[in-house]
Amino acid sequence: MSTSRKRVIVGQSEWAIHDADVEEVLGKIRSALENGSVAELTLLDSAGRQVTVYLNGKVLATVVVDLNTGPKPPSEISG
Repeated sequence: MSTSRKRVIVGQSEWAIHDADVEEVLGKIRSALENGSVAELTLLDSAGRQVTVYLNGKVLATVVVDLNTGPKPPSEISG
């Protein structure tokens, strides 16, 4: 995944969200799910390339958005 740790996960597919696009992407996802519409999302693939993902809110029950806001895991585990 790219340097951004913010992610959108739908089923087994995962994309990163560019930091500058977080609010826009969240709004489009929310709107698609509430209205049963299709959202056109600009996201990043696993190689960090910009891609367009079409999210059909009419057929999806769940979309995971990980904004990586929790505590940072330790970088080294002693043993």
